[in-house]
Amino acid sequence: MDNNGILALFDIDGTLVQGARCHYQAFVHAVNKFYGMTEDISGINYAGKTDPQILQEVLEIGAVPESDIEKNFQACLEYMVSYYQAHVHHENIRALGGVRELLGELKNEEVLLGLTTGNLEPIAHAKLGRAGIDDYFSFGGFGSDSPQRPCLVKKALERARDLYGYQGDQVFIIGDTPRDVAAAKPFNLHTVAVATGRYSIPELEKTGADFVLENLEDVDGVLGIITGK
Repeated sequence: MDNNGILALFDIDGTLVQGARCHYQAFVHAVNKFYGMTEDISGINYAGKTDPQILQEVLEIGAVPESDIEKNFQACLEYMVSYYQAHVHHENIRALGGVRELLGELKNEEVLLGLTTGNLEPIAHAKLGRAGIDDYFSFGGFGSDSPQRPCLVKKALERARDLYGYQGDQVFIIGDTPRDVAAAKPFNLHTVAVATGRYSIPELEKTGADFVLENLEDVDGVLGIITGK
């Protein structure tokens, strides 16, 4: 790989894959086990948030005292991981249109591929493994690293440098939410927003993303954006 080449960092849910229903169930079972909370949390907008951030919001909705939240927080996250790993084989997770071909073409072009996802790292790889695309990703920034999404971008950049010697400045963040775009801005990275999640093209255009696409199905078009070819 050219150490001064191109780095592409992908979000997972709504960008690369869809159909991960068990992740929500992991939250439900974990908060019930550790906090006795049974409130309906289906109405929360999870898009673009990290797992620790979502858990904090869920517990605040349930009026759990902060001292209790802190006491069991890490154990709750660890239980979510074990629950998800135990049930992921039931998931009907599938790669979104164009994703497999795009990842293959990017790899052929020697683009360094990584992740910036709010998922806890083991959950992220379990999802991608179920969708059959985990082999493309060996590093990234994860919800395990920080509750704050910009910190995930920073961590992914650090790992690209430390693990692969990446020294380039052609870095693309590809995601489906305004939070993906906002997380890239402190680092002056290129942003590609795709309307394959809950946000529409007009909503994503308001974020100031460099490129807004309906989906990733036009593989040649996306390749052109990322590689300049």
